[in-house]
Amino acid sequence: MSTPAPSPRHLPPSGPSTPPGLFGGRQAAKLRAIVSADLLPEERASADALVMTAWLTAAQRAQYAPSLRSGPSTEEFAQRLADERRVVLEEGADQVPDELESAAQAERQARQLPLRLVEAGLLLVAFTLLAVTIIQSIRSEAAEIAERFPEQGPTLLAVALVAGLLAALVGAVATRRRDRLLLDWAVSRPGQLGRGLPLHRPLQGESAGPAVARSLGPALLVGAGVLAIVAGAALLLISPMLGDVGGVSHWAPWLLGGGAAALVVAVLLIYVRSRRLRKIVRRSRAAEWIGPMPQAEAPSAV
Repeated sequence: MSTPAPSPRHLPPSGPSTPPGLFGGRQAAKLRAIVSADLLPEERASADALVMTAWLTAAQRAQYAPSLRSGPSTEEFAQRLADERRVVLEEGADQVPDELESAAQAERQARQLPLRLVEAGLLLVAFTLLAVTIIQSIRSEAAEIAERFPEQGPTLLAVALVAGLLAALVGAVATRRRDRLLLDWAVSRPGQLGRGLPLHRPLQGESAGPAVARSLGPALLVGAGVLAIVAGAALLLISPMLGDVGGVSHWAPWLLGGGAAALVVAVLLIYVRSRRLRKIVRRSRAAEWIGPMPQAEAPSAV
């Protein structure tokens, strides 16, 4: 009785972490379902090919099409790529001597170190300004909490916010450029998309700037929205009893409307982030490296 051949080796999984907070449990369940989907080789090959075809640019598809013997049609490209991926999933991948060395060199060349340094510098500026504002508020000798806030506090917070947003933008650009360079490397090697990309750091790996913006953005919007709604409701309750004290009661509808809008935007941002995470998981699965199949040991004689 013959022993079934072992399954191909894969690189250690390095998918995105489970998002905390709102809808975290439901999102984690969806991500686990995508990662652990028990698909047949034909089904997974078709899914991987469709994801990869949509991910590649037209120029990258045109560069890789001759190795697939595919025409200019996107549907034909996806079908040929699915066939290539299916063969690797079913039969394993032949060993390519320079595959790992070439992939490591491509990763080193695609690091985007200048942009990463700019991103780190902007984050450092943002956190420094935030820390200065907090320290000045703590050291203030004013009796009331509202008076402890430093006069230059709004300016410092505004500059910190701008620096944080710029850091997120620079980090996103660096990640996008790195992914394009690594995909360019893959399409320059016949058969590489079927085998997957043997990378130590996965494609679309999120850096500090975008991670901080995507994590703190919805939380800050929720906090600001709740505070605005509470302040607006308090003004509506106090105004009939005390009158228009200080001429601020007309701000109540604006506070209520702005708070509700902030909550809606926060929910939309969380929804967009969840869709992005599912896309990252599917792309990571489509680009997963299928290593050379180990040699099957001969069954022991009885």
